Order: sequence, then C-alpha cells, then structure tokens
Amino acid sequence: MEDKQIFEKRWLLATSEQREKYHALIASYPSIEWTFKEKSYLLWLCQLDNDTFKSFEAIFAKLANERSE
Repeated sequence: MEDKQIFEKRWLLATSEQREKYHALIASYPSIEWTFKEKSYLLWLCQLDNDTFKSFEAIFAKLANERSE
C-alpha cells in the first residue's frame, strides 16, 4: 500500500484527540516538509498517552534547540 493511503487510513481511524495532537505537533515545525510515511509515524505518536506524548514533545524541543544553536 502506498504511504499516502496508509496515512489516510490511519487518519480515518484516529480519534479527535489524536488529530488535535497531530495538528499541534505539525504546527510546531512549520518549516519541515513531512513525507506521508513520517506523517504516519507522527500520527502513531499521537496515540500515546499524554505523559508519554509530552515526553516526546520535550525530546523534540530539545533536538530543535540543539539544531538552532
């Protein structure tokens, strides 16, 4: 199955909370061009519980800060 189709299928199965988390995550990195495979992984991350998700957000923020220095 093509990456775009996989993403679209997962999107249809995602809850509204997962979609919100996904949009917030994507919005945090506006300069990045995400592939559909990467988007699928990001959507998967959004299925994690809030504490785990917040941990990933903290890691992403740290990585982003390291790159900008």
